Formats: sequence, C-alpha cells, structure tokens
Amino acid sequence: HFAFKRKEAVVSTQSTGEATSHETTAAAVEVGLKQKKTVIVVKDGPGFYTTRVIGALMGEAFACIQEGTSPRDLDKSFLKFGWPVGGATLVDEVGIDVAYKVTKYFLEVFGERISAGDPRVIEELVESGSLGRKSGKGIFLYGESHKGSTRPVNPVAEQILNRYRTPGQAAPSTEDVQWRTYLRSVNEAALCLQEEIIANPVDGNIGLIFGIGHCPQRGGPFQFLDTYGAQSFVDKMHRYEEQLGFRFEPAEIVIDYAKSGKKFMH
Repeated sequence: HFAFKRKEAVVSTQSTGEATSHETTAAAVEVGLKQKKTVIVVKDGPGFYTTRVIGALMGEAFACIQEGTSPRDLDKSFLKFGWPVGGATLVDEVGIDVAYKVTKYFLEVFGERISAGDPRVIEELVESGSLGRKSGKGIFLYGESHKGSTRPVNPVAEQILNRYRTPGQAAPSTEDVQWRTYLRSVNEAALCLQEEIIANPVDGNIGLIFGIGHCPQRGGPFQFLDTYGAQSFVDKMHRYEEQLGFRFEPAEIVIDYAKSGKKFMH
C-alpha cells in the first residue's frame, strides 16, 4: 500500500494477517526497499494505518467547514500549524470520491466516532462530478488558469458546503481548527498502537511523517505526545469531548501513559 501516488510515495505500508508467514512479510518488505521506499509493517485492519488516520483528520476538517470555516481558511490553518498541504487541498489531492468510499466504509466499521459532520456533503460533491484535482474540480478549481494559493473555490462545491452549514453557529477559531484536526489524527494513531495495528511508536511516527506529511516538525504523533505531555493531551481531548462529543474521547493507551508517566519513545 502506497501513501498517495506510487511514484511520489516515500513510505510503503505492508499489511499482514494472521496467516501471513514471516517469509512472505520479509519478501514484501524487500520489494518495498528495492523501490527505494521507507517500509513499515502493519497488521491487517480497516484502513490499515495511514488511511485510518487520514479518515479521522478529514472527517474533522469537514466538520469545521460545516461549522463555518471556509476552505481557504482551512488551508491556511493547516499550513500555519505545520502541515505541508492545506486541509481542503488534501481532500482534493486524495480524491473526494475516494474519501466518500472510505467514509462510508469507516462509518460501517467504526461508527460515528471516526467521522464528523454530515456525510451527505461528500456524497453530493461526488454526484456533482467534483472529485478533486484529477477531475479538474473538487473543493477548488484546477487547471492552467487556476494555480497555487489563488486557486478559486469551486462554485458548485461552495453551494453544497453552504447548504450544510450549521445555522447560527460561529465558525471555529483558527486555533480550534488546528487543534481539533491534529488531536483527532494523533488520537487515531494512538488507537492504532493500542489495537496493535502498528508494532511500535517509531513505526507510527515514520508512517505518518513520510506517508502523509504529519507535521514533521512535531516529530510524529508519539513524539508529540511525549513532548506535549500525555496528561495535557488527555485534558485537551476531554475539553473538546465536552463540547463536541465522544469522537474526542482519548485513547485508553494515552490515559494509561498519562497516569503512569511513561513515555512512548523511551
């Protein structure tokens, strides 16, 4: 499994099931290394690792849009926080049709915890033909005359997004957009460690930094948890949980580390 396009991917994820032999795993890793990729091995499961984290990240991003954050402001918030690409642009790069299929599947498997906002937004975007960069229009418009930060918002997408805006609600602050999306992604990574989807925190950091550009200056989700503090993370998640619901319930493994004072990277 390659994060993004095969030629551009830096990390390759090799998934293993209960019947996968060590020899098969070793052969798959060798293929990835020959392709000059950084390889991590993960356990088989819905979304594996990187896709599952992106699912939580994009779900929260769409929730912020529904609450009044414009696509342009969402992009600016992501870039200021350290992501290499804006949140709305990320959705267009992944493909809105892909995001729709993943969202439907994750809702069946994980329930509403993994998502946020109204999934009909993505469905209507797909029905309108707004599939992302590959179709020339997604949340933004693409083409020779539409490039960079001046790229206009797709008017069809804007109409759909406006139709699902939460009436009478003030848009979340830049800080809230940044923390909500980032914390959701970190918590999903922690859940993957808790469920042994990933073998260890180092693989978790490598997979997300090289796989999706997960704010590299923060060292990856588990380095962030050590630096920021597991207890501070738990407290911040609980504050958002009180406001926004159970999708911000912190992973049990982080709560345990907060209580014990253990570090993920030591």
